This record gives sequence, C-alpha cells and structure tokens, in this order.
Amino acid sequence: MSVATGTVGSAASIGAGRAIGDSETARVGLRERKKDATRRALAEAALDLAVARGYAAVTIADITDAVGVSRRTFSNYFAGKAECVAAVIEGWFDDIVDTIRWAPVDSRLETLLFDALSRFAADLPERWDRFYGLFHDEPELKAMADAMDEQSCAELAVVIAPRLGMAADDIRVRMLATFGCSAGRTCLEDWVLRGRPDGALSFQTQLELAFSIIDLAALGAPRVVADS
Repeated sequence: MSVATGTVGSAASIGAGRAIGDSETARVGLRERKKDATRRALAEAALDLAVARGYAAVTIADITDAVGVSRRTFSNYFAGKAECVAAVIEGWFDDIVDTIRWAPVDSRLETLLFDALSRFAADLPERWDRFYGLFHDEPELKAMADAMDEQSCAELAVVIAPRLGMAADDIRVRMLATFGCSAGRTCLEDWVLRGRPDGALSFQTQLELAFSIIDLAALGAPRVVADS
C-alpha cells in the first residue's frame, strides 16, 4: 500500500511539476511577446515621428509620449534615438526569419528565401521607402542600420544552416545569408530609386532576377579539382 501510495504521489508530483513548468513557459513566452511588442511600438513610433517632423526634430520624450511609456522603459530597449529608429529593420527582418524558421522541413531553401522576402512585398516596400530617405540623410542612422545589417546576416545564417546540414559559421552559409540580406535591400533600394514602377509586382520581379544567379543544389556538392 505504501509503495502504491508513493507511486501515485510521485506521478501526481510529476504531473504537477509539468503543469507548473508549462505555466512558467507560457508566462515567459507572454513576457517575451509583450517585450517584443513594446520594442516594435517604440521603433515604429520613432520612424513615424522622424518622417513627419524630420529626424533631428524628434526627441526621445516625443517617442515615449507617442507610445505611452516612460523614459526608463525606453532605456531598457535602446541606447538612443538612432538605435530606436533603425530597429524597425529588426522587426521587419524578424518576420522574414520566422517565415523561414517555421516552414516545412522539406521546403527548398532558395524558394524559402525568395518567398520570405516576397511575402512582405505588398507592405515592406512602402515602409522601406519611408525609411530610405532618413537612412541616406542621417549619417548616425545609416551607421546604426549598417551595424544591424551585420546582426541580421548572422541571424539568417543560424536559421538556414540546419536546412543545409551545415554549421552556421560555414563560409558557404555565411555567404548565402549575406547574399539574401543584400538581395533584399538592393532590390528594395532599386525599386524606390526607379520610382516604384508597377508596385510590388516590380519588386518581386527584381527578387526573381536576383535569386536566379544562385544554385543552391550545388552548394554542398564536392569540389572537383582538375588534374595538374
């Protein structure tokens, strides 16, 4: 009887432990989503204000007032105004990375990379158009955005490496990640500079051309060395 009671008690304890663990995981997940939402809200508000008033005219107080948070909360996320405005890129990129991360395991990587960018083609070019002017007019903002680009390439490498069966620090994975980031930005900039012809369709056409130059099927193929 005592053994049975102990077994039931152990099972109950394990079940309770799992319930507590699941609950804690849910709470952590909720906190992270709230933090991400606040960070994105601050970044989007900063961009909206900078476009409307001019980057130099916007203060951190303006940004916090627009979102309804304190200066201390702002400081928990950003070191300054430039980092906050440039963080809109991080939000857009996170959405693209998530598309790749949660795609079916048998999806072709080149298709994933293209589709991840194309998925946001209807909305992202318009937002990029707003950011583009600020990016080129403000050296401080340009430097911050360039630094975030490096981080984005590293994050993309981590996501695509398992799909290639390679390490994230493999030079081929790193170069592919760099190409994906560069292709997206170059196509967006070209689309804006050409006056956004044919809307998002033109942007997608540019992406197709950009991705047509790579052959991922040969990425992991053994290198053939000619006899000397």
